[in-house]
Amino acid sequence: MYSRVSDVSANTFIGGGFIGHCQGENNRIQADSAEQFQDAGIINLYGNVSFEEPGKMRLTAARATYFTREGRLYADGNVVATQLATGSTFTGPNMEYYREVPGVSAARMLAPGRPTARLIEKDSTGKPGAPVIVIANTFEDRGDTLLLAWGNVVITRDAIEGRSDSSSFDKITERARLVRGARINNTDPNQTFVLTGDTIDLFSTNRQLERVVALHEATATSQDLVMQAERIDLRLTLQKISQAFAFGRGRATAQTPQQNVEADSLHILLPEQKVRQVRAVGRAIALGVPDTTRMVSEDRDMLRGDSVFAFFDSTAAPDDTAKTVQIREIRALGNASSLFQMASNKGRTVPPSINYTRGARIFVDFDSGAVRTVRVDSAASGVFLEPVTDSLVDSTGSSRRPVPPPVRRPPDGPEPVPSPAQPVAFASPWPSPAKRRAP
Repeated sequence: MYSRVSDVSANTFIGGGFIGHCQGENNRIQADSAEQFQDAGIINLYGNVSFEEPGKMRLTAARATYFTREGRLYADGNVVATQLATGSTFTGPNMEYYREVPGVSAARMLAPGRPTARLIEKDSTGKPGAPVIVIANTFEDRGDTLLLAWGNVVITRDAIEGRSDSSSFDKITERARLVRGARINNTDPNQTFVLTGDTIDLFSTNRQLERVVALHEATATSQDLVMQAERIDLRLTLQKISQAFAFGRGRATAQTPQQNVEADSLHILLPEQKVRQVRAVGRAIALGVPDTTRMVSEDRDMLRGDSVFAFFDSTAAPDDTAKTVQIREIRALGNASSLFQMASNKGRTVPPSINYTRGARIFVDFDSGAVRTVRVDSAASGVFLEPVTDSLVDSTGSSRRPVPPPVRRPPDGPEPVPSPAQPVAFASPWPSPAKRRAP
């Protein structure tokens, strides 16, 4: 149906199938029916709508409105947008697509209503990798190069899940950023770790994740390590964490089942996801748990230095399934001091002795998690303190302390009223004078 409105304008209503093209362009619009309002520059499309720009975008929906003067398409109802160059798809209740204007603006797509993006990444050979699934309240894709997401963002990539309030992904530099309440969780049970921070940046090369940086009150947790710092920088090899750096404003801390380390900065080596070395630089302190099988103590062993290096057992057999690694050696370098508790040969419940040492460098060797030797290099000094046996405790361990007398309680009834004060006669210490007899 064709309806002329004026000499230069008309409205057109088409049923039974519609196919259209923009004048002078190779795009294609298709629908079950359509209506065109020439003055307004609007085409309404109904039923099985399909819009395609060859090599760029294909969009399908139940309904759509195309604004010819703006090059804008608004699609509604089970919308699926496919980026033809990569195969990435966006699905949601409605979307807006702005066509590219050469020399003016790049193509842009807006998708509200909590859509889902399925991003396909290809390596340098053109081979597509596993898809990255992103869910958010709103998406914006700019020129098929920059993807922005807002509102309860959830990103799933292989066994890694990321969450934040908002995120961005640059497809050219392969850099992603999670902002506000950022969290990354590795769901693989063989290499679990959790990374949190206000902001998390992810860096990839050839679609392989190589580096993850958490900023502002960052915390990294793995099966035998908890690390906290203003900034945590994780390096990955073959999708597994191999090194971790912790630094920034304030102090950096690392906790293992046997040692707690604190310093201005930390460098931790984790080949095969197990801690092998902890390098602490700048006013470093290492606190260790004493051997609880040989002594009872609530205190911790301590080692200080300008730098502290801790080495863990790296000679485990390939089939070793132990969840944790044993500490092998700790070195304190520069202005070093140590305080270690030594178990008594009189039994586990007897208080331990204390060995305090100072020197330029201190080397501590461990055996099965317990201190074996302490070596001091240059300017050595120290003291060895042994507990004194309590003289009020006999050899059987029973106490001979005096028992306090029982407390006398006043008798029941009203408190007696004191009688009026009476003069008190004191016996004189001197003999009374003898009475004189009459002659």
